[in-house]
Amino acid sequence: MKDCYALDMETDSFFWQLFKEFPQTFFALLGQSHEHASVYRYESIEIKKSLRIDGVFVPSRADLPVYFTEVQFRRSRTFYANLFAKVFLYLEANPSTHDWAAAAIFENRDTEPGRLEPFEDLLRSKRVTRIYLDEYQMPADAPVGLGILQLVSAPVHQVKGLVAHLKRRAQAPSGGSETGKRVIELVEELLLRRFTELDRDEVRKMFQLEDIRKSKVWQEAHQSGLQEGIEQGREQGREQGREQGREEGFLLANQKAVHNALAKGMSLKDIADLLGLSLKEVRRLAKNATK
Repeated sequence: MKDCYALDMETDSFFWQLFKEFPQTFFALLGQSHEHASVYRYESIEIKKSLRIDGVFVPSRADLPVYFTEVQFRRSRTFYANLFAKVFLYLEANPSTHDWAAAAIFENRDTEPGRLEPFEDLLRSKRVTRIYLDEYQMPADAPVGLGILQLVSAPVHQVKGLVAHLKRRAQAPSGGSETGKRVIELVEELLLRRFTELDRDEVRKMFQLEDIRKSKVWQEAHQSGLQEGIEQGREQGREQGREQGREEGFLLANQKAVHNALAKGMSLKDIADLLGLSLKEVRRLAKNATK
C-alpha cells in the first residue's frame, strides 16, 4: 500500500474535529489527566476581523491556564511568530486571563521552523510544549483519541492493525453507539487524508470500515443523528424563507438540510437519496451552503 500522506494541517479541519469530539486527547498528549478535559471548552476565537485562533481550550475556573494549540504539518518560517502573536493578542483582548500555555504539534522535527533564536526564551519556558507525533510514546491506557492520532505517523504496515483495534473499541458497548460512530468517522477521514490515492469506498473496503456500518447499532445511531440534523436544517430554512416566498423557503430548507448532513459526514450521493434530489442539485446546494 502506497503512503501518499500529504495532510495540510494549516487548513485541514481534522484536528479541530478530533479535539472538539475527544478533548481528553489533547491533555493526554501533554501527559495530563484525561479528567482535565471536563473543565475546559474547546473553541475557535476571532480576535480581530482578519485573525482567528482555531484551537483554544478555555477553562471554566479562573485558576487554570488557557491552552493554545497549533498543529503544523508543513514547514513555515513564521509559525512561531504567528502562534505567539495570537497568544498576546488574545491576552490583550482578555486581560482577566490568569495564565496561559501553548502546545505546538508537529508531524516531525522537519516540519518545525529551523530558525528559533527570536523565540528561544519562550520555547525553553514551561509555557510552551513542543510535540513531534512521530516520536510520541503511546501510553498503555491511551484514550481513543490518541489511538486515532497514532494513525498519523504509524508505519504503513501497522495501520491495518491499529484500525482494527480502534474498530473493536468503537464497537465496545461501554463506549456508546454515538461515540463509536464518531471514532469510525474520524478514522475514515484521517485515512482519506493519508492515503490520497484511495477514494472513500476504497478506504472503507481496505480497512473493513464498511462492516461496522452494517450493524444495527451503527445504523440506528447514524440515521437518527442524520434525520435530526436534516429536520433541524429544514425547519431553520423554512423559518428564514417564510418572509421571502415559498420557493425560496424551500431552497433554504434544503440548503440547511444539506449543510447539516455534510457536517455529520454523509456523502453527497447519500444526501441526494435521502432528500429525493438529484446529485447535481445536492452539489449546488452544498456549494451554496459553504459560502
